Amino acid sequence: MAVLRRGLDLLYLLGGIAGGVSLAAIGAIIAAQVIGRQFGLVFNGADDLTAFAVAGSALLPLAYAFRHGAHIRVDLIIGHVKGGVRFAMEAVALALSAALAAFLAYAMADLAYDSWQFEDVAQGTVPWLLWYPQAISAAGCALFAVALFDDLAVHLAGGRPSYRKAAETSAVQRAMEEL
Repeated sequence: MAVLRRGLDLLYLLGGIAGGVSLAAIGAIIAAQVIGRQFGLVFNGADDLTAFAVAGSALLPLAYAFRHGAHIRVDLIIGHVKGGVRFAMEAVALALSAALAAFLAYAMADLAYDSWQFEDVAQGTVPWLLWYPQAISAAGCALFAVALFDDLAVHLAGGRPSYRKAAETSAVQRAMEEL
């Protein structure tokens, strides 16, 4: 079981790193455009690449952020409930969230498959193949679904889900763990 936990945590970390790389790519593309304008250079397709990187930077790190308590949780009702009712409410919330994320991953993967099948391209100045960024978006959604199912399994087994562990540790402790 420890091997599975380490493997999943590594997968979540890789998603976070890939999201960070996507974010850095956004900065690099914008910097190249700004600097290029000073020398009369135009980078065709840069707007499309930036949009693709934005999708990657938003979706790839979802699982990592969720596992480390970086998502905003609204506890208006569940925060005032204890015992079996809270357990059931958290299980339902995790199950519904996981199902929704899995459906979104499926829909994005289906879209990427259709784009691959029909060789669909972006309508900008450069005909980028669309299935690449769509597949990356599907991977981010799928990884998030896995993280939600992971926490659901831990919760149903009587353990503490990652978001509750993260809420109990201080920001300084989390930063020290990351280093």
